[in-house]
Amino acid sequence: MKNIIKKITAKMGYQTDKKQILLLSDDWGSVRIKSKEDQADLIKKGYKVASRFDQFDSLETNEDLELLFEVLTKYKDHNGNHPCITAVTNVANPDFKKIKESDFQEYHYETIASTYLRYPDSDRVLNLTHEGIHNKIFIPQSHGREHVQVNWWMEELQNKDSFASKFFENEFFSLGEDYLLNPKRNRGIGASFDVWTYEDLINTKLIAKSSLEIFKALYSYNSKIFTPPAMFYNSIIEDEVVSLGVEWIDVGRVFKEPKIKGKESYQFNYLGKRRKSGIRVLVRNAIYETNMSSSDNGVAKCLNGIEQAFNLKQPAIISNHRASFVGGVTNKNRDKGLKSLDLLLKEIFKRWPDVEFIIATDWNV
Repeated sequence: MKNIIKKITAKMGYQTDKKQILLLSDDWGSVRIKSKEDQADLIKKGYKVASRFDQFDSLETNEDLELLFEVLTKYKDHNGNHPCITAVTNVANPDFKKIKESDFQEYHYETIASTYLRYPDSDRVLNLTHEGIHNKIFIPQSHGREHVQVNWWMEELQNKDSFASKFFENEFFSLGEDYLLNPKRNRGIGASFDVWTYEDLINTKLIAKSSLEIFKALYSYNSKIFTPPAMFYNSIIEDEVVSLGVEWIDVGRVFKEPKIKGKESYQFNYLGKRRKSGIRVLVRNAIYETNMSSSDNGVAKCLNGIEQAFNLKQPAIISNHRASFVGGVTNKNRDKGLKSLDLLLKEIFKRWPDVEFIIATDWNV
């Protein structure tokens, strides 16, 4: 059924004879597991490490980027460009110190420029990112501001018996429904643009605006692509993000839009679909995740997705996460990710010598 839907939407959407690849890698900038020691402490406090993000994901370090760049610069496409990772980036994190000083009554955030300086071995990440931009190998695009629904998280923090309160000192907020006193629609709090009340709705608009203003201040260009965390958002933000330079909204082929009081509406999407706001829809059609299984590196599945996309005359828009390439919890995770990326790129250039890697800031469709 998924393949049938892919074929139908490919015919409806943007098509090209070019062999183009856009590799979207989510969650850069956001804090997750602070360290291996914090991971162990979370477990002691009652957290069950289940997902690969809880196992491996952490703020990127200087070394993470340096080693990633080494792999990317080994290769060039027929236009002379290196493979490029579109780094879907959260530009801020909660300011844990200020939130605590307010006795958990006020939300505050810090930009990732401050987060990188606070965290060990990440003090050069912002400079390295600018090098990546200059060399067109690592191009940030917007993932909103922070990766948490701030209203719902603050509500949890104001109850001292909540898991949110227990995990606060570990700077951990990625809580699923099982760890919330008051889950909304049986969902966690990672989708920062999720809504339940009218106040949530208005707040998403303010956060969308500030996220793109911070983005431009950090990188000196507007983000063309906007990927809401968890690909979940209410369309009230669209006019705001379009006015700030966004051209593409990155969501699922079948998209469920959240509305207040638990209401929802379904949308059917395809690549290039233009919405009332003028924004176009970006739909991912391939997957590259290196740590979904201990016995698999994700390469074969990704190559199959790329081949499918090319056969349907579409760019291969690959879904990936930072968790594939970071070693803050364990270097073994990063080593596996970089080795498999090298294998993937080698095979891509072997199969499709005329491949082009899309540079998000240069992409004109």
